[in-house]
Amino acid sequence: MKTFTTLTAALLLMSGCQSEQSAAPEATTAAPVTTPVSFNTAGAPTAALHVPGMFCEFSCVEKVKQVLAEQSGVKEVKIDFETKTATVAIDKAVFDADGAIAALVDYQFMDTELISGSKATTVSASYEQ
Repeated sequence: MKTFTTLTAALLLMSGCQSEQSAAPEATTAAPVTTPVSFNTAGAPTAALHVPGMFCEFSCVEKVKQVLAEQSGVKEVKIDFETKTATVAIDKAVFDADGAIAALVDYQFMDTELISGSKATTVSASYEQ
């Protein structure tokens, strides 16, 4: 009988501890902190390119970013996938818009064009075989 009472008491204590643990307040997870991405904080001149051949938000965007970043005179690149626009902070003395467009066309980003303000300039290139 002593064994039964001891066993019952032990089970009650264990279940009491478990309920106390489950009653403890759960740790809350804070929302992830997002840092706004800064672009062109130095205030360099910018050029915008319309890249209608960007069809995927991940690999195409990264490829356009990479190709433009490798061009002479490009300091920073920002992509807006929704509008299919690449904005580059540039060194005007070195940046070659035609060369940047040709590099994008080489990677099959057809009909890429330089945008000046809200209207397109005459600089445009299409892929030809």
